[in-house]
Amino acid sequence: MGVDAILKEVEALSDAERAELLSRLTEQYEPVELSDELKAELDRRDAAYEANPNRVYTWDEVVACVKRKKP
Repeated sequence: MGVDAILKEVEALSDAERAELLSRLTEQYEPVELSDELKAELDRRDAAYEANPNRVYTWDEVVACVKRKKP
């Protein structure tokens, strides 16, 4: 069964069934260790948000910005 077929099956599941599936899938993997550089970047972004929580963008605004920058 291909990924597209699996996704169609998942879409038919209830929220509780999807949550159970997600739980089972994620417990199979070891936690990923973040690099010090990535941790520092996440800390910087968190601090920027905490300093000005009203300065955020919606997903639609982000997509529109990316589309404007495409050649």
